[in-house]
Amino acid sequence: MIKTNIPLFFLILVVLASCAGGPDLQSQDVLEEPGEISFTLTDSVFRAQSDLSAVIPQGTILGVIGITSSNEFEAEFAQEQLIYFLVQGGMYRVVERQALDIIRAEQNLHLSGEVDDNTAVSIGRLAGAGIVITGNIVPYGHVRYLSLRALDVETAQILAVSSRAFAFVF
Repeated sequence: MIKTNIPLFFLILVVLASCAGGPDLQSQDVLEEPGEISFTLTDSVFRAQSDLSAVIPQGTILGVIGITSSNEFEAEFAQEQLIYFLVQGGMYRVVERQALDIIRAEQNLHLSGEVDDNTAVSIGRLAGAGIVITGNIVPYGHVRYLSLRALDVETAQILAVSSRAFAFVF
């Protein structure tokens, strides 16, 4: 018969576990937990606009220039939801989207749907907006990310950004 010494086994196990190299949880180098994943695109849009609203001054005239995605319906839906939440919040005046599209067409500014920061700033300035919001939706693994940014039309400076994950259902 083999005699086992259970207390000695546990003592060795505890000593080995305490010697194992692992991250120092008190260290500044520890990465934060990834952000919360929303179940819907609507929830991600709401949270992203809340992030931007924490920085954008109340009463500002906003122009939502465009949100791009490989799924055209998804981009259109996100843009309409963003406009809805911004208007319903009552903190901003939002330039009518059709007016922005007319300016884009009249100026022959990048009609493909994708708008770079300089083009967005030009459109916003012509529409009388103080800040323009652009964004995109990109997949990463089993989630998608909605990224928004607010640009000052006078300086082209990025004033605020937000990136929110939402569930991607196949």
